Amino acid sequence: MEGKVVALWLLTLLFWGSAPLFEKIGLHGTDPLLALTLRTGVAALILILATLLSGKFSGMAVLTWREFLALAMSGLVAGVLGMFTYFSLLKTGAASKIVPLTAAYPLVTALLAFLFLGEKLSLMRLLGILLTVAGLIILERS
Repeated sequence: MEGKVVALWLLTLLFWGSAPLFEKIGLHGTDPLLALTLRTGVAALILILATLLSGKFSGMAVLTWREFLALAMSGLVAGVLGMFTYFSLLKTGAASKIVPLTAAYPLVTALLAFLFLGEKLSLMRLLGILLTVAGLIILERS
């Protein structure tokens, strides 16, 4: 991998790996819906400001309705529904167990991509899925 790719990957791991700690602390005395509203509201404000300042907002004009609806559905499904259920789950248990279990969502992505996008399931990808499922079973029993 290129140096820039490795740096971005490591930063992503750091950001995504540390966020559940803040979320777990913030959820201590807070309702998951309120916590998600605050988290998403702050993120939305920062993203709107960054988009406006970078001049990227004009890209909205070239989006097709299909692209717009697909991105809006992603926001609804992952950004609202998925995050709400994740926050509710995180409030109930240990972050060190819940985060890896919920991070198995690529299994769902692989299945849906196979069923609806016609993507192929190679032997290596199938092996990766089976290893992930085995890891989930081990983690659940620990």
